[in-house]
Amino acid sequence: MAMNRLSPQRLRLDRLPAAAWAAAALAVLAAILAFSTNLGAAVLMVLAAAAGYWAMREGERFVISSTSDSRAELVGLGELAPLLEALPDPALLIDAEGRIVSSNAAARRQMHFEARGQFLTSILRHPDVLEAVQGAVRDGETRAVEYQMPAQVDRHTRCYVAPVTWGADRAAMLVFHDQTAKISTERMRADFLANASHELRTPLASLTLLIETLMGPARDNGADRDRFLGMMQVQADRMRRLLDDLLSLSRIELDEHVPPSDRADLASVAREVVDSLLPLLKERNVTLDLKMPAEPVPVVGERFQLAQIVQNLIDNAVKYTPDGGAVRVEVAASGDREEVSALAGRRWEEASRVALLTPAAAANRSYAYVRVEDSGPGISKRFLPRLGERFFRVEREMGAERGGTGLGLAIVKHIVNRHRGGFLVESQPGRGSAFAAYVELAEEA
Repeated sequence: MAMNRLSPQRLRLDRLPAAAWAAAALAVLAAILAFSTNLGAAVLMVLAAAAGYWAMREGERFVISSTSDSRAELVGLGELAPLLEALPDPALLIDAEGRIVSSNAAARRQMHFEARGQFLTSILRHPDVLEAVQGAVRDGETRAVEYQMPAQVDRHTRCYVAPVTWGADRAAMLVFHDQTAKISTERMRADFLANASHELRTPLASLTLLIETLMGPARDNGADRDRFLGMMQVQADRMRRLLDDLLSLSRIELDEHVPPSDRADLASVAREVVDSLLPLLKERNVTLDLKMPAEPVPVVGERFQLAQIVQNLIDNAVKYTPDGGAVRVEVAASGDREEVSALAGRRWEEASRVALLTPAAAANRSYAYVRVEDSGPGISKRFLPRLGERFFRVEREMGAERGGTGLGLAIVKHIVNRHRGGFLVESQPGRGSAFAAYVELAEEA
């Protein structure tokens, strides 16, 4: 049986065995006789010392933990702390009572706890993991549990649970391995193949038909040949845009579980995007009204993806704005989640509105937003919840195809989701539609 270190708080004199008390009494008696007589004093002193030492060792074998301190019996298990700290993945050591004996920095950072000795259920309540911990402590079973934590971006985790025996103590060691990137990659490949094969079928069929026509009736007709070649160019451009958007969306989804840590000026990003779209605005005969503060609007975000948000929202607004109409772009800093939702997404009294994406509530977090309004026909209330779905186009539902891939708003939604922000839409038939995306404001250095 392994012996624990002797501690004054753990030594219970009332629990010592009778043999230990008898040895201690003999030691005291021997010492008294040694000091009161000269004959044989040396022998008695040696005997007293030997008996005292034996009493101490006998008592050390029966160190009993106090019921007021449930962690005292885990001094031995606590010695495994350096081993847990050496692990790169989050790891916990749980005792037979379900308390956390030890943990590494990765676990404390990911699960947001600090106190040692609290119950595992206070930080993790997945029933399969808790059952595996009980099996490891009680029956010595080793299990791997895969589970998903619902959040703004779902995280997939595989938890390895194994029994640990340290002296007389038995515990369970939990090691958590993040599977989110792996599962995201697998889903991205499957979605890309499914979407590409489905959406490319129509332009490929059109190209095939046009080629057959050129090889047949239109072979010797110059005017028809030029017209059909132009139609083929349109279909080829549509395929190119579709593939570009699919690849862009796949790359965004691949890293969606990792929030950005960069800083960018949202006002500067919007201004650069507007400048790059001036030729398109002139071609469509659409004016643009840009409203933003003179000072920078620093946000937490990746500059390139923030530019994608602004560009896709403006492209969408220009597409639905009639000839001679106007698009309005506004960038501003706001307050918390409720304040930015009201300021950026509730402007028109008679409009219908939907929150396409809402971030988790968090204290002391402020946001900045970009709002893009068009002067188009507006969107019916029944279609608003579906905006942001892949390949969904309102005009297709209404039988008035306008072109496009149907991926622009989906790209915006996934980028905003990666930035742990929000995405709003309000629309009023006859007045137009407005989309607003908001992301976290960066703290001042």
